[in-house]
Amino acid sequence: MATGDEELFDTTRGKVLLLLCRGPRTVNELMEQLKVTDNAVRAQTVNLQQAGLVRQVGLRPGTRKPHADYELTSKARQLFPSAHEPVLRVLVDVLREKLKPEESGALMREVVERILGTYIGELREREPVRRAAELYERLSGIAPGLAMEDEGEGQIRVSACGCPLASITASHPEVCDLLAAVLSELLGAKVREQCQREDSPRCCFEVSKEKPL
Repeated sequence: MATGDEELFDTTRGKVLLLLCRGPRTVNELMEQLKVTDNAVRAQTVNLQQAGLVRQVGLRPGTRKPHADYELTSKARQLFPSAHEPVLRVLVDVLREKLKPEESGALMREVVERILGTYIGELREREPVRRAAELYERLSGIAPGLAMEDEGEGQIRVSACGCPLASITASHPEVCDLLAAVLSELLGAKVREQCQREDSPRCCFEVSKEKPL
């Protein structure tokens, strides 16, 4: 990511964008997570709305009055890095058209294994969840918006602000399953894709410390 973007995400404005990238938030939730005053958050949301980067999407019941939910606009998501989707989408389409399903699937799997395999050696000493997160960062370029949440029972959810391959996975959701399968083999841990492919696409994988079946 460019230096200018890195500087943006170090500011309160940028941190608000990162949190909203992971999903809708209220002013109170942003205030608690950023450890700033509600006035500071409200000022940022007003400015971001005026810039066309944030919008209000609904209301949640509150003790005294409803709380507004805010989320990123499509314009804001352009601030985050993305892969060369148009070329890759056409490439995947051509593979599907010219080859048998098992052939195109095997070819795509080999590509993913080679890409991820170049990084796995230097990350081998790290535990599976951290390796999964770092592999994803290097593959996609989405680092600032990556989050890891403990879901209990040995399950960790690794989610990103967006999806670098959104236009591909929309018509080829099997790509997400393929990535999860390769990650599972490389990490020695169960990985299940939980990606959101509609409306506001976001990558999401559940990683377990259990051995794959």
